Amino acid sequence: MTRSDNYPRPLVLLHWLVFAAAALAVAAIEIKGFFPKGSPERAQMTLWHESFGLAVLLLMTLRLMVRASVKVPPLPPGPRWMELSAQAMHWLLYLLMLAMPVLGVLALAWSGKPVPFFGASWTLPLTVDVPLGRSLKNIHEAGANLVFAAVGLHAAAALWHQFVLKDGLLRRMK
Repeated sequence: MTRSDNYPRPLVLLHWLVFAAAALAVAAIEIKGFFPKGSPERAQMTLWHESFGLAVLLLMTLRLMVRASVKVPPLPPGPRWMELSAQAMHWLLYLLMLAMPVLGVLALAWSGKPVPFFGASWTLPLTVDVPLGRSLKNIHEAGANLVFAAVGLHAAAALWHQFVLKDGLLRRMK
């Protein structure tokens, strides 16, 4: 594969930064469960989850703006169903990486809580509606399962290309 077959470096960097921020958000919320309710450590894990979640939203927004402004390489030749599946999965991941943080932010705002971002916070000008905030939090939490499934399929497809098809597709993200 030539460099022109690879994604532009800014997109590669943003791909991995979004992944890292999302992984840290997930790790923080999972680690939170090891601490007793009301403990400072539990509160810190929640703040990290919310901050890294907001970082996902910011990085993903930047990623989509960069993607719209640069040429991405075409997929290598292959069955049409694989091309359509890859495109659908990418757009699903883009949607999820935007929707999950937005749902989290709105859940906080409608619950009357500030939105934190690594030590700073702000309050959105929304009327407090605790039941709506709780509903959005439930949707956000349920959506996590969809994110896990989509990311797992995305990674499995990349590994399938690398180790079974051996078509060099994974090298496009170097």
